[in-house]
Amino acid sequence: MSTNWITRDVIAGALIVAIGLAFAFILIPIGVDEPRRVKYAALSPAYYPRIVAIILVVIGAAVVARAAFRPTETGSDSEAHPTAARRLLGISAILVAFATLLTPLGFIVASSLALFAAIRLAGEQRIHVNAAISVFLPVLLYFFFLKVARIPIPLGVLKPVLEGV
Repeated sequence: MSTNWITRDVIAGALIVAIGLAFAFILIPIGVDEPRRVKYAALSPAYYPRIVAIILVVIGAAVVARAAFRPTETGSDSEAHPTAARRLLGISAILVAFATLLTPLGFIVASSLALFAAIRLAGEQRIHVNAAISVFLPVLLYFFFLKVARIPIPLGVLKPVLEGV
């Protein structure tokens, strides 16, 4: 291990770990109302947020470990990816738009639009691949939450079509 092991990647990984821990031990207990007894753990309102928090901690720890124990490359840590700022602003705008449109458009439409834009921002140029993923995944998630987890999801403009399903 090199003597200069505190790099941007180590700091970023540590921040990801801190965010995951904050979610797990502060934000989820404060912000998620849980019933005392839930028949299946997967039906608890805090179950999926806890999984996301655990995944954040694991990914952050992996980033720290990888960055701390790999040889330092000269100049590689001083420059960001050429489109990093554009992508960061883009994903931020997509998330704000998603949060704004979720109630009026509903989960499926808002998620499809946000996912399409995010995949496009990531560089996927094949419209048919992007469209298929952007429609299939939100519909699949909608039916999972509705039928399996029995969690109501905002329907928005698709309410007349999906209400009886």
